[in-house]
Amino acid sequence: MKMAKKLLALVLTGVMAMSVLTGCGSTASRQAAGKLEGMLEEANPNATVEVGSEELANKAIEAATTDDGKFETNAKKNIKAALKEGNNDKYVWYAYFEAEGKNETDKAQAIANEILKTETDGSVTIGTNKAVNFLYVGIPGKYNIKAGDAFVLSMKEFTVTSDDGKTTTDWIMAVVTCKAVENK
Repeated sequence: MKMAKKLLALVLTGVMAMSVLTGCGSTASRQAAGKLEGMLEEANPNATVEVGSEELANKAIEAATTDDGKFETNAKKNIKAALKEGNNDKYVWYAYFEAEGKNETDKAQAIANEILKTETDGSVTIGTNKAVNFLYVGIPGKYNIKAGDAFVLSMKEFTVTSDDGKTTTDWIMAVVTCKAVENK
């Protein structure tokens, strides 16, 4: 009985430790967020990127994949629909890509490509019109809005099974949000 209690205490300690660490984001997520912040600063010098929970990345992965781990036929459409839900006060962008051979700069660049927009004059801006929900973002009583300065990255690695079911590939899902603010 004493051994069972000790084992239970050890398991519970491990579970609690993992829950604390999960909230902090992985080292890879923090490194990618740092690189992404540097890239976004070209469009917004005050831009910051923090690592959030994996909740939105998990939501996007669930929308993109089938129960047997394959990509859904309408993965992009499903992801957009899932990420629009409940995010009317913030802009939401996403990117997913194969993980193999990608360093933190490559990951950040793939994400930045979905957020940044190059204007005809060569300047770089935050592409709010590239957000999956740009038509639905708003602030009550405000009509001239833009993305704020504080971006949040939700990133998670996932595995996709090939259509023949014989091989798997590691992918990364990244979702970035930014609260809408009044454009003064």
